[in-house]
Amino acid sequence: MVKFELESGEQLHAEAPDTFWIPPLDARQSLSSGDIVKLVFRIEEDGEVNVERMWVVVQKATTEGYVGLLDNDPYCTDRIQAGLELEFAPKHIIDIYADD
Repeated sequence: MVKFELESGEQLHAEAPDTFWIPPLDARQSLSSGDIVKLVFRIEEDGEVNVERMWVVVQKATTEGYVGLLDNDPYCTDRIQAGLELEFAPKHIIDIYADD
């Protein structure tokens, strides 16, 4: 069995503010459908835990945050794949993709 939870980017930043940057709160709270964000996934499968940073495409905003679709496959398992729908909050966002 495989399960995952999202790490709080805000907590990671608070623990190491000089080395773990996250986007400003207003940017994390004002995303639109189609925006791409990076989240930290803590994945547990058969007693083994792996942490991966992966991109998620925002589908819609909700009262608690967002619903998005995973945009890539994790390296540690094939039981989670791109296209997985998940809910997340602004606190989980560690990066916002900018097409410069």
